[in-house]
Amino acid sequence: MNNIDLIFHIWELLYDKNQNPKYVIEKFFHEDYTQSINGVVMNRSEYVNHVIEQRKSIVSMIFECKKYMAELDKLFILYNAQGKNLQGYAISAEIIGYFEFKDKKVSKIHGQVHLSQGNPSDVDMSQEDF
Repeated sequence: MNNIDLIFHIWELLYDKNQNPKYVIEKFFHEDYTQSINGVVMNRSEYVNHVIEQRKSIVSMIFECKKYMAELDKLFILYNAQGKNLQGYAISAEIIGYFEFKDKKVSKIHGQVHLSQGNPSDVDMSQEDF
């Protein structure tokens, strides 16, 4: 599986209510994983907690790749996320992400999320929520 397919496979698993996010992250994210999204920095353990909290508010989430560039263990993606919260309200965001891989696992994500529809607390995307 190439890196672009891997990322969207991971996102599909992370937001599947039948999957354990901790297991998914441990399987696909390097032990030294770090991320910076909208300026908020997290390590792998903090990311596990973040996804668990997100999933408490999100009923469904799908992702669509708009554009990407890949070179060896580096990947840049522009993609959309669409979903629904517990109350049935729509969530819509455009994401710009830079990914690095190490040992065939995600080791770093640096990105920006623009939430165009929905409540930031549903997806835990505002800096003050961390």
